[in-house]
Amino acid sequence: MLFSFQRDDYVGLCLEWGMEKTRCVVINVYSKCDLAAKRRLWEKLAEERESRGGRAWCVLGDFSAVGRRDDQRGINEEASSAQVLEMYLFNNFIGEMELEDLNVLGRCFIWYHSNGRSMSRIDRVLISEEWSSVWGDNSLWVMSRDVITSFSRFFSPYKKKITSNFSPC
Repeated sequence: MLFSFQRDDYVGLCLEWGMEKTRCVVINVYSKCDLAAKRRLWEKLAEERESRGGRAWCVLGDFSAVGRRDDQRGINEEASSAQVLEMYLFNNFIGEMELEDLNVLGRCFIWYHSNGRSMSRIDRVLISEEWSSVWGDNSLWVMSRDVITSFSRFFSPYKKKITSNFSPC
């Protein structure tokens, strides 16, 4: 590890990884739910990307945002104008950061409401083209709840309790 950095809603590491000592940046995010806070987070992440340069990037965690309507089930089947705006802004953020949203394999939804009807994909892994060129074909496999809960508790200083349930598509 070369150095770490932290803000209220994310923690990041700059690493030299592998035999070739590839410089990469890994950031774990935990976004608040309101749009204004999400926009501030996205702006701060864009500033980090600009200031730290075009290394291999991986930004992962709880973005509390969906990019498409089919990232949700059982939640307001008709998208409101506010939801459409949020999806547009989130997708714009991903594009401006020049990141790719990894497709989910195994299960489509990561967050599952306790009522059993509402599901969302609000946790994501976003990678840069440089990341892909160094490590090749990338995919995101949603694992069992026990594995994810253990990983999340280890990696995220923000989440005190994991409230996810994993559902197939």
